[in-house]
Amino acid sequence: MSKLIPIFINGKKWVQLSQLTKDQERKLKSWLPINCLKKILFNGIELKDCVDFETYEFWFKSSQINGQKQESLDF
Repeated sequence: MSKLIPIFINGKKWVQLSQLTKDQERKLKSWLPINCLKKILFNGIELKDCVDFETYEFWFKSSQINGQKQESLDF
């Protein structure tokens, strides 16, 4: 799984869920509390599916660790 590069808006790091694969987007949305998704205004464009990078990074690392554990169980 490739890790997203954050975008900087108002001094904070964000990622857009729409940049993920559909499977990753579904998994992250099911893991996130609803109030974590934010609407951010950037250069006059409303980005509706943003999550702060720290939350995304935690989920990403957790997913990597869980995936590695699952692979070792499959052997």
